[in-house]
Amino acid sequence: MSVLGCGDPGATSDAGTASTTTDASGTSEATAATTTTDAAPTTGEPTTTTGGEVDIREQLAALDGMTVDELPTSAVGYRLFALRFRQPADHEVEGGPSFEQHMTLLHRDVAAPLVIVTAGYTIKTTTAALGEPALLVAANQLTVEHRFFAGSRPSAPDWDDLDIRQAATDHHRIAAALHPLYSGRWLATGASKGGLAALYFRRFFPDDVDGTIAYVAPYSLEESDGRYEARIATLGDEACRQALRDVQREVLLRRPAMLARMAESSASFELFGADEVLETAVLDLPFGFWQYQRASLCDAVPGPAADDDAIWAFLQKVSAPSSDPDLLRYEPYYWQAATQLGGVACDESWVADLLLFPGFNVPRNFIVPGPGKTPAPFDPEPSQDVADWLATEGERVLLIYGENDPWSAGAFELGDASDSYVFHAPGENHGALIGDLAEADRAQAIAALEAWAGTRAGSDRLVRPRPMRETLRQFGW
Repeated sequence: MSVLGCGDPGATSDAGTASTTTDASGTSEATAATTTTDAAPTTGEPTTTTGGEVDIREQLAALDGMTVDELPTSAVGYRLFALRFRQPADHEVEGGPSFEQHMTLLHRDVAAPLVIVTAGYTIKTTTAALGEPALLVAANQLTVEHRFFAGSRPSAPDWDDLDIRQAATDHHRIAAALHPLYSGRWLATGASKGGLAALYFRRFFPDDVDGTIAYVAPYSLEESDGRYEARIATLGDEACRQALRDVQREVLLRRPAMLARMAESSASFELFGADEVLETAVLDLPFGFWQYQRASLCDAVPGPAADDDAIWAFLQKVSAPSSDPDLLRYEPYYWQAATQLGGVACDESWVADLLLFPGFNVPRNFIVPGPGKTPAPFDPEPSQDVADWLATEGERVLLIYGENDPWSAGAFELGDASDSYVFHAPGENHGALIGDLAEADRAQAIAALEAWAGTRAGSDRLVRPRPMRETLRQFGW
């Protein structure tokens, strides 16, 4: 399953970050946004004995299980802290194994709102960027790496501990530790899988935050959900869709040339085999195109007359074959997709005669075999429970989707949720932000954030996302 294809295994994603860069390892790094605030950051709260301030770094370090390092940042009016917080591997087992969960904190003022970003994947721990919600309400921002990704993993993990409820409880324990320090309103946000994490957190611990902003969060019904392919069949015009089908065939018709280019690269493709990885990249290609590209780029799809270099370059841009480090980095995603989150059923019909491994492209096939790493059959009930809660008891939830994003086929339904909103950004894809919304919808979304955060939003701080498309595509939006 391609890193940028049907499974959408993204990397670090602050909701609406200003820009990103990708390091040599493929890990995405959010570069710090330069943000002007009305006041310099406060250091902390007065002591009960002297009335003098205790620096926020000292207060953070005094929390049980917390390790703190302060780092430089270019975010004006903010201080940046790299945090590690000790978590139980299984919240239901007292005294069992534990791990340190990695976080970053952009601190402005203990009285300002705090936005907790529930990242769905790994985060960069040496820098951070303010996301759209934090920018809008001049908030502190805490970004939390998801359990089992990168450094936030037990030394001997029990993969059955990687589930919706355990992750939500991670966020609850973090909120409980930091609420005494940050007295302002709290908002939770995340994008894609991180948006799901924000909703799961809210479902199980509804009083921990005052509002939730979930960007492009898909609710999948099965491990291989056919609704996304049905959505792709409606995007663009028939000529564009046919061009994408044709280039899928061209890649496989030129299999030796494509495999040669994979072999010539510095990447390794030994975990599952180069042929298998190439085929999954091909199957993911139409989904990857609509997830991150625009219909205006249909003319750039190479035709059958294109040479091998042009075909390879297009595959690399839209649905690059996943190397072994890529697959290992996102293995926790595949576990969750196989067991509870679900994913995409890719259409094989256009290339069925050219496939050596039909049916291989499902999440569970990208879990490296090992002791305790046999995922149970997909269980739809946990996600269904969250969807039912949202539609019956949810409140103060904002859902943002892209009109042309295939994942929007899995958009949550608000039902009877109160003070809640769902908006689709016209013409946008998996990078949709509040700044992309139609004017009336954008005004309503900002008004909701103002009310939930208890502060006036600064629309002049709104992220203008169009220049971000290519960089967002690189890290999983």
